[in-house]
Amino acid sequence: MPPATASDTATHRELAYPESRFERLQGVDVHHTVHGASDDPTLLLSHHFYGSAPTWRNLVTELEGDHHLIAFDRPGFGLTERPERDRWGERNPYSRGTAALMGWDLLDSLDVEEAVLVGSSAGGTNALEVYLLQPERVRALVLISPAITGDVGPPSFLRPVLRSPQARRVAPHLIQRFVGEVDVARTASSWADPSRATPQDAEPYQRMLRVEGWDRGFWEVINASPRPNLSDVLPDIEVPVLVVSGDSDTVIRPRWNRRTADAIPGARYVELERCGHTPQEECPDALAAAITDFLEDAGLR
Repeated sequence: MPPATASDTATHRELAYPESRFERLQGVDVHHTVHGASDDPTLLLSHHFYGSAPTWRNLVTELEGDHHLIAFDRPGFGLTERPERDRWGERNPYSRGTAALMGWDLLDSLDVEEAVLVGSSAGGTNALEVYLLQPERVRALVLISPAITGDVGPPSFLRPVLRSPQARRVAPHLIQRFVGEVDVARTASSWADPSRATPQDAEPYQRMLRVEGWDRGFWEVINASPRPNLSDVLPDIEVPVLVVSGDSDTVIRPRWNRRTADAIPGARYVELERCGHTPQEECPDALAAAITDFLEDAGLR
């Protein structure tokens, strides 16, 4: 499915799923989903780059019987609103700092006091930055191939040029050409076994490309913040941590994930067999078992 043209797009709310919820956080209409009972342990799920709340649906199916699961779309992704620059307040809504604040705002809106933070790839960056804001409210961290020292986006020295008015005018065209067609095969390009993927796995990615301003939103995200470098944070983490890697992850390789786990005091490292970069999509049963075992051993079940 190619990206939608302007005439084919719809508002973020018009594209909502039956289970979709929206909450205005930091001035942005943020899409999220909630599953499971609120008196079970809460897991806040933060998606990978290009991901969204529905890309957690396979893992949610595995865990919702015993967990309270909240997944949200960071600005620029999924069905969260893409505000234009003239509607920004003092804070750039597409920055990583704003996304971290939104995590706690969302939990507060749902009357959740404490949570386990779960992040995949760039969502691992988000989970760590949420943790740093209020570590006393975090019960544990689950980092799935987390992006610790890099992220999708241009080099820092290019970003001032890309923020120029001239660059912004051509940005939508450039983003549309870069994204290209999104089909099942492309959705599963980072899986160990792409033949496992189904049209249902591709659907969230395709729907995201129908949201008004999706191309502008991607552009803003990749230019909003400097690349992360959270290496210095890792030795000071004081909650239980699980680092998960797929053994066939070619995006953030297992040896890098093991290095991350080794830098965190007491962290557990689990490598999932025959699994790629997004085990929540490809290997949800194995990932669910790893998370459940970790939480039980940490006394959080």
